[in-house]
Amino acid sequence: MTAVTVEELIRRLDSMQARGPIPFDVRKGEIFGLLCPNGSGKSTLVALLTTLLIPMPEYAERSAFAILGNLGDVRRSLAIVFQEQILDPQMTGRENLDFHARLHGIGEDIRNRRIRSILERMALTDLADLPVKTYAPGQVKRFEIARSLVHNPTLLLMAEPTGGLDSGSRKDIWDALCALNRELGVTIIFTSHHIEEIDHLCNRVAIVDGGEIVALDTPETFRTLLGGDAAAFELGDTV
Repeated sequence: MTAVTVEELIRRLDSMQARGPIPFDVRKGEIFGLLCPNGSGKSTLVALLTTLLIPMPEYAERSAFAILGNLGDVRRSLAIVFQEQILDPQMTGRENLDFHARLHGIGEDIRNRRIRSILERMALTDLADLPVKTYAPGQVKRFEIARSLVHNPTLLLMAEPTGGLDSGSRKDIWDALCALNRELGVTIIFTSHHIEEIDHLCNRVAIVDGGEIVALDTPETFRTLLGGDAAAFELGDTV
């Protein structure tokens, strides 16, 4: 089943200059990566998917996500983890999760049970009552993901999931995302310019170069094309 259809959104947005003929459907339950350099239009796409930027009706009609007609449903089903930290550093991790759950109108009993469950799932219980400002960068990122889960989303959008993290923290985030996808069935879409990250996480990847989607396939296919060495690919090469 298709979770998101954005082919026409990409193709017709002048600001993205994406004219490639490759369809861009994200399947329910998959991890989908956008491998792209900065300035390639990914911010515009994410703004559309998160309803921060409303498309024209003819764009939305081509999207199974029904962005224009069901803003409330779309927003309730989405979770967003930004590249920049949005947690309050003076509050504890638990307080941050509680605050965001309140914003979603979740009642106290359900809120408390859900926060306990999320903290356990993300292995953050021991840190929950310490101020965010005391956390290491990898711990902050895990709390950012935890925050995004308080309203039980079905689709998680992320920008550069492990940007600025060391190798150990990066692997922890990868493992956490794979577990969310595998155990909860959360569909994940993320942007990255790290080939190793795309290769490790994704079921499929769309490669954006020069403002266009130049290829869309599985990481395994790209490894085969590159003779088994995904790291050999650089944006700008022809695939």
